[in-house]
This record gives sequence, structure tokens and C-alpha cells, in this order.
Amino acid sequence: MSVIAEAVRFFFPAAPIGRHASADYPLYTRDDPSSPPRSRIAKQKEDDGQGRVKVGFKAVVASYAPDWILALILWGVLAILNRSGGHKREFSLLDTSIQHSHAVHERVPPNLLAFVSVGIPLLVIVPISLFVSRNGWDVHNGVLGLVMSYTMTGVVTQVIKMSVGRPRPDLIARCLPAPGSADHPVFGLSTVDICTSTNMIVLNDGFKSFPSGHSSLSFAGLGFLTLYLAGKMHLGDVRGHRTRAWFALSPLLGGTMVAISRTEDNRHHWQDVLVGSLLGLSIAWVSYRTYYPRMSHKQCHLPLAPRCDPDNEVHDDLDDVEEGRDGVRLLEDEHGDRRQSEEEVAWRR
Repeated sequence: MSVIAEAVRFFFPAAPIGRHASADYPLYTRDDPSSPPRSRIAKQKEDDGQGRVKVGFKAVVASYAPDWILALILWGVLAILNRSGGHKREFSLLDTSIQHSHAVHERVPPNLLAFVSVGIPLLVIVPISLFVSRNGWDVHNGVLGLVMSYTMTGVVTQVIKMSVGRPRPDLIARCLPAPGSADHPVFGLSTVDICTSTNMIVLNDGFKSFPSGHSSLSFAGLGFLTLYLAGKMHLGDVRGHRTRAWFALSPLLGGTMVAISRTEDNRHHWQDVLVGSLLGLSIAWVSYRTYYPRMSHKQCHLPLAPRCDPDNEVHDDLDDVEEGRDGVRLLEDEHGDRRQSEEEVAWRR
């Protein structure tokens, strides 16, 4: 059992294990309104760790209700956009880049994509939050951040797809132009009117190549998981954690393989895959920083506390901004002991 505890402690240095086994992390605290704000007595209570009360559950729910509502709305918008047509760019029947065969069975179908982008991150985030961090608020922020990253990336990707209207590499196979068809004799291009396909879903989807949705969604989910693991492992403390870094970055390999499969299935050009991957990573980072502090923060393993502040007239942690550092309101952590880097441990052996 000690071996398992040491392994967990190695990858998650701030985990409440052993003598740090206390999982009593208050959700959020504020100044007690019964004491005079900013008075000498109140300040003395703050220094002694007293005069603090917990925010109620209803206030916490109200604080993040807009986030969950927005996530649900984005999910519905994404479902509508997936079935909608968009701009259809003109193309040439002689363009070899869109003359590839149409793969009916994809290597990563939509159901598998959902499992890779959302299922796998949930299977990692929830157990770590429950059994390693032992923090219920970490479960909430982790799940909400993942859902927000996925839905927001999906909507942004689909809006761009419908606006750009770039043909996929297998467009001609989807279009099924009549035998003997040729491009316009004057302008040298053809429109969607030259197509004989009656499957409008397949045909409309043939003009949604840029950017790659599989790439953006996989990196939105797995990229968020990478950031989550990096925060838990304190990779931003500039101490050179090689093993932890490889473990935290491993989800990006899954996103890369999903992106590569889109070129193998003739669904996307390489530019679509590259831009889609960067888009997913960017939104994942924004979503992560919405609910977690920066990687270099000494408490980056803890989620940001709820936004609700029912007593915002009094002094709070946001006023204690260190010079050169941004102020963040964090969950409380009593364990601030210094951790050794892997290099320091190795030199002492």
C-alpha cells in the first residue's frame, strides 16, 4: 500500500496522502459580517485564521448556473449546426486534391470521437478529483471546464465550416457529377448544381472541410485533460519534472492520432487538421484558465473558488496581490511545504 501511496505522491505532489491525508478543503470563505470590516479586531481575526464563514450551497449553485445553462445551449446549437448546410465554394472537376475516394466507414466515427474527447477525460478527471485530490469542488470545476471546452469548440468549428465552405478531398465522390460533365467553359469552375447526388446530408457535409471538427474536438477534450494533469502535477514550477511531463502530455498523442485519421479517411486537407488542432487547444486553455489558476501558481492543483461573493464590501484575497503576480481566489490549502524536484531527489541518492 505504501508503494501505491508513494507513486501517487510522486505524480501528484500536493495529494492529501499520508500525513497530509486531511481532505478538509473548505469550498470558499469570506469575512464574517458580524465583525467590523477592516477594523483592528477583524484584521487580528484574519491573521489568526478566524472570523471566516462558508458560503451557502445555494449561492454556489447560483454562481455557476449561467455556465451550465450556456453549456446546454451550446450543445443544442451544435446539434443544429451539424445538420445544417452552409456556403458551398465553387470548385473544379479537374482539381486532383478533391478527387479522392469517399470512405463510408471512418476510422474514428462520431461515437468514438465523443468517447475520446469527453469520455476518456471524464474517466481520468473524476477519479483523480474524488480519490486523489479528495475535493468535491474540483470534480465540479473539472467537469464543467471539460464540457465548456468541448461545446464551445464544436460551435466555433461548425460556424467557421459553414462560412468557409471549403470542399473536402472526397467532394467529387460525394457530388457524383454526370458522365461527361465539365467545368464552365468561361470561368473554368463548377458549382454544386453540377452534382447528381440525392443524399443532401452527405453532399452538404462535403463542403465543410475547414477546419477539421474531429481535430478541434479531440484536442479540446484531451487538451483540457493535459492542462488538468499538468496543474495537478505542478509542471509549471520550473523544476524540470520529466516523468510527470511525459505522463501529462500523453493525452495529446491521442488527439494527434485522431487528427491524422482524418487525412487517412480523405475527410480533410492537412491545413484543416492543423488549424482545427490549434483551435481546440486554444479554447481548451481558455476554458481551463476560467476555472483553474495559472500553472506557475503555488496552488495550481486547486480549482478557483466559486465566483459568488455575498459580502463583497469587505477585504478578500483579491486585495492581497503580490508584486508581479495576478491575484486569484483559491480554495484553501494548509499544506504549503516545499517540494523537491526529480533532479534534487536524484542527486541525493
